[in-house]
Parts: sequence; C-alpha cells; structure tokens
Amino acid sequence: MRASATMTRTVIVIPPEVTLDLAWGLMQTHRIRHLPVVRSGELLGILSDRDVLLHASVGGDGSVVVPAKPVGAVMTPAPFTITPDTSVATIVRLFTERKIDAAPVISDNGRLIGLVTSTDLLLLLLDPAQAQPLPFEWQVVESSSAAVS
Repeated sequence: MRASATMTRTVIVIPPEVTLDLAWGLMQTHRIRHLPVVRSGELLGILSDRDVLLHASVGGDGSVVVPAKPVGAVMTPAPFTITPDTSVATIVRLFTERKIDAAPVISDNGRLIGLVTSTDLLLLLLDPAQAQPLPFEWQVVESSSAAVS
C-alpha cells in the first residue's frame, strides 16, 4: 500500500490521574468513545464512554453528571490489544467475538502506537480496497492532567 493511501488518525491518550469528569469532557469535545490510559507511552488501560456512564448519574436538568474520581479507578485494565500487522478480518472477528468496539495497537516493543475502533472498520466499507493492511498512520497525543481541561 502506498503511503498516500493511508489515513492518519490522532489518538488522544490520558494518564490514570485524570479525573473522570475531565476525561468525559475530552470525549465530548473530540467526539470520541475511547481513551487509552497511558503513562510514558505504556498502555495501562482503556476508558470507554460506557465506563464513564456506569459511574455517572442524571442531574435534575437531565444532564449527565460525572464524578471527579481518577480514571485509573474505573478504566478497563490490560485491554485486548492488536499489532499493526493484524488483519482487518481478524480484528472484525475478534471485535464480534469479544463484543468490543476498540483495540489499542501495540508496537513490537510494547508501546502504544494507535487505536482501531469499530467506526474505523465501518469506514473501510466505503473503500474496501484499503482494508489490507490496516490503512492507518497514527499520531499519539499524550496529555498531562493539567492539559486535558
């Protein structure tokens, strides 16, 4: 596959100390449903919108009220991961079997280098020729807890 055919995806990551309410705000701002939880490039877990909503409540005005507890306390630790050479067919099968919607992509040296979501896979249906190998280049953006707000 030519480099010009790849799609660049920015992957926003957070440290485990970020509070759940700040992480929720980040998800809402960037319209994303998953945040890898990372420290110094090492994947510690993943936070999904479902994880957030399990700890949230409904405010008097019908809004979602998210507590300020640390993400590290509610994230899914040691999430299922894939490698850059995992085939799209394998990813689809594993997502279906495991009932998951995202998988962090880990390099040979164990560092987080990307994230594949069910939305990414659905978008491949628009151009199936791009489905082998994964047509993504990732940019991982690590935020400090102060930079998230």
